[in-house]
Order: sequence, then C-alpha cells, then structure tokens
Amino acid sequence: MEQALRALDLCVVVDVAMTETARLAHYVLPASSQFEKTEFTLFNFEFPTNYFHVRAGVLPPLAGTLPEPEIYTRLAVALGLLPGDNVLGPLREAARRSRTEFAAAFRAFMGENPSAVAVGALVLYHTLGQTLPDGTAAAAPLWNAALACAKRSPQAVRRAIGASDEVADHQLGDLLFDTIVAARQGAAVTRHDYDEVWTLIGYSDRKIRLVVPQMLEWLARLDPQAADAPKEFPFMLAAGGRRMFNANQIFRDPAWRRDDPDGAMLINSNDLDALGAKDGDWIAVESSVGRLVVRCKVDDAMRNGQLALPHGYGQAYPAPDGERLVNGPRINLLTESGNRDPIAGTPYHKNVAVRLALVPAHEAAAHQSQSERIHMSAPAN
Repeated sequence: MEQALRALDLCVVVDVAMTETARLAHYVLPASSQFEKTEFTLFNFEFPTNYFHVRAGVLPPLAGTLPEPEIYTRLAVALGLLPGDNVLGPLREAARRSRTEFAAAFRAFMGENPSAVAVGALVLYHTLGQTLPDGTAAAAPLWNAALACAKRSPQAVRRAIGASDEVADHQLGDLLFDTIVAARQGAAVTRHDYDEVWTLIGYSDRKIRLVVPQMLEWLARLDPQAADAPKEFPFMLAAGGRRMFNANQIFRDPAWRRDDPDGAMLINSNDLDALGAKDGDWIAVESSVGRLVVRCKVDDAMRNGQLALPHGYGQAYPAPDGERLVNGPRINLLTESGNRDPIAGTPYHKNVAVRLALVPAHEAAAHQSQSERIHMSAPAN
C-alpha cells in the first residue's frame, strides 16, 4: 500500500493528524476532530428499540480545519461534480420555507440532473443541511434514510417517537428526521414488536437464505494439507490480536498503555527454549515478505508453533527529545497480500506463516534503547 501511494502522480489525504498515510500525501486537507464536528453513533444493542445519535460538536474547530462534508463539497464544486450556489441556492431557500416544498424541489432537481445522483448526499448537505440547527448540516443525508425507515416500518417509528394517530404516514419520515437531528442524547428511531421481526427479512417468503453457492464451492475445494505451515516458515502467527490496551489506534501516546508497552509477541515456552531465547528478549519474526524485531513474552496458553502479535502498534510517536520513533510492531509488514480469501480478497492476517531467529546483540540493544526512549524509562542496571 505504501509503495502504491508513493507511486501516484497526485495523492491527497483528508486526516485529523499527520498520520503515516498523511505523510505519504502531496497535499493534506486537515479535518476537524470528532469533538469539533457533527458525527453519528448507531448501535442495536437495545433491540427491539433502536437508537440513533447525532453528536454535534462541543468545541469550535481549530483554525484551518473543516468537517469532511465541507471538504468534499468544496472539492466536488471545484471539480464540476456539484453545481454551485446559482443552481443549489433555490433548493436551500425552499428548505428554509417548508420541508414539503423542499421535498418537491429536491425530487424535481434530481430528476432533471441524473448526474447529481452520485453526489446526492452532498446536495442535501449543501441545501437542507444549511437549515438544520446547532451546526448539524452533516446530518442532512439522514433525511432520505428517515423517510425510507418510516415508509418501511411506520408502526415501529410511531411507537419510538410517540407520534399520535393525527400524524399521517406520509409525515412520519420528516417527524422522525427532525427528532433525530434535535436530540442530543440520542433518539429512539424504531420500537418493534417481536412478531414484526420476520417482516424485516427482505425476501417475500420471509425465509433466510443460508446457502451461498460460491462459498460452498470454495469450501469443497479446500485442502487441509495446504493449510500446514511450510518447512521454511514453521510457525503460524495470528497478527492483529485484541489486548487490554490496544483497542483504538488513535491513542498514540504510549503512556496510555498501562501494560504491554512494546506489543510483545506471545510464544509457548517450549518454542522459546528451542530458539535459545528467554522471556522478554528481542527476536526476529520473518515472513515471505517482511521482517520485524519484537519483544517476546512467554504464554503457555499458546500451542507449540503458534504465535500472536497485537494490532494498534507500529506507529510513529515523538520521543522526549522530539525524534519520531516507531512504537511497537508494524505487523502488516509481515502480511503477504496474495495469500488471501478468494471471495472477499482479505489477507489471512490470523494465519501468517513465519520463522523466528535470534538477533545480534547490537540490534537487540538498539531496539531496547528505542523502547526506553519512547517510554521515557531509565535503562535497566
């Protein structure tokens, strides 16, 4: 991926920080952080009641930053993909007058401008969005979703938002949308009866399709022998394990990790003894495409020949002296993209064939020194 990005004639990245991806770009368009813009949260843990949360910004954006919808809208206008205010202005004025008038104008506009369908969300952001309260313009594309939800499950929407019988079905979508946008603690969008669950299945016979022919054909061709580790790479590495303090890569500050600061590789004690290393040593992990030096940690819950490394490490962070150092293993350097699921194309991150090797004393010392610098700890006596 890094080679592909470097090979581009033009690479533009939208990001909230100077990340590894941003550093590969010719231009970086700085976005506002999640505290400075409208974003959404949607979970279905409370079924049969479903909630949607429009989270408005709580802080003013930093100078020079914009929310992503504004960035993409300006780019789309500049590229000629989205009409300017001379065309969209009347739609915005219709939205200010009434939702009914806007709905008619929007449908007419989209019918007359089929090329705008691909950027319909930006049309809504630039028109209806500018009339929404509390800086929630980014929520405008939810309008179509609210209309569709109310049309599909009118009774569930009525229960959720407490709509009276006086509210006509064709008004439910707008009422649902306004409820979602106005609520700052999240809003119930549907409340189902369990007898209604089967109506949520899209097939007319309300049966779930369990048979996926392409998957069954693929499973029939699987050869268990082919899954064995090759002789030159006798260990199988599960790359990308979840641990206590690596849930989110945005937490770059190593001080946030109260355990496992180096992202150690878990290994069975028998395998470590056979290698001639001990718990806490730095050892090399090599796949067919890459090499990492990692700290090892004995874990006899691992089977012989099985290894594990966590995700969320391998990012640059400034040491106390300002130099940017890589904190922990960059596990994707071991990933061979051709060794992948033939249906989805996802590399086998949890089944990476590798070999282990001792590292020279000077290389181990360099990694130990880097670890101490980035974690601001004194060298061991």
